[in-house]
Amino acid sequence: MFTNRKGCTIYEKTVQNRAPTYIRHTTGEVYLEASSGQENGSDRKPDNGIFLSIPESSLSYVPKPGDLLVCDVIGDEQPPVTAVTITKVEDRRYGSPAVRHMEVNAE
Repeated sequence: MFTNRKGCTIYEKTVQNRAPTYIRHTTGEVYLEASSGQENGSDRKPDNGIFLSIPESSLSYVPKPGDLLVCDVIGDEQPPVTAVTITKVEDRRYGSPAVRHMEVNAE
């Protein structure tokens, strides 16, 4: 599978004492595609988002919607303000071992 980044950092959202806390996870090599758009008319929202494809061999944690994503491997234990929220996760770990992966969308 084609990759273009050395990895990313995912902050798993958990709740302790009714307050959100985060557990840091990193991945191996990933394919990342960022899109940005501009508003075109009053009824359209700009399409700003991140598509992330994580090969099965790079997967150390299965992300879920609500987790936070940073597009680089960083050592911070708490997510920075630049982290984006994962909105959708699709499990594509089937078929040939060469193409098994997880697809993640974030905004």
